[in-house]
Amino acid sequence: MALPQSRLVVGFDLDLTLVDSRERIMRSYIHALRDVGVEVSREDLEPHMGIPLTHTVAAVAPAVDADALVARYRRYYDDPASPPTEPMRGAAEALSAVRQHGGRIVVVSAKYVPAVHTALEEAGLVDLVDAVYGELFAEDKSAALLEQEATVYVGDHPGDMAAAAGAGALAVGVTTGSHDAQALSAVGAAVTLEHLAAFPGWLRGHLTGR
Repeated sequence: MALPQSRLVVGFDLDLTLVDSRERIMRSYIHALRDVGVEVSREDLEPHMGIPLTHTVAAVAPAVDADALVARYRRYYDDPASPPTEPMRGAAEALSAVRQHGGRIVVVSAKYVPAVHTALEEAGLVDLVDAVYGELFAEDKSAALLEQEATVYVGDHPGDMAAAAGAGALAVGVTTGSHDAQALSAVGAAVTLEHLAAFPGWLRGHLTGR
């Protein structure tokens, strides 16, 4: 049975789902930690991409004051000289596909809200988004998805699959982050896509019951 268009609300994670800010995040962490005497490598940081800043600090530099480090990180992140945030492959097409089917789009991210808006604007996606939530991770995202009555949630992290489950939304995994299809399926992804370029075709099939 086709899904009524009026009920279509699709949630998207931000980092490594809709936008590629990996280089900006990496450099901000490395510079901020170096300022307080902690040397970390990209390999140290890679497993923590997409999770809240305070969680990452606790994992890679537990002796550092997390709040002070986060403030320092954000100064580097907001520096106009930081690497630009780019759209992930197929991001604009995925959002446009939701709009073409009469749907609404909500972005729910672990980033703080001003940074979410900045990232979407830099990636050229801001005009395609109806609502934005920030500073939410894993199951904490469910409340925002429930508030927006999301029917689908798309993300690259196991926490995103948990968020979808908590909101009763269909979990769609994309393997553009650090987790492959097997890992995302194991934690609840109903479908996995290699990248968002495959999303419009999947959405057509989903809405027509194929």
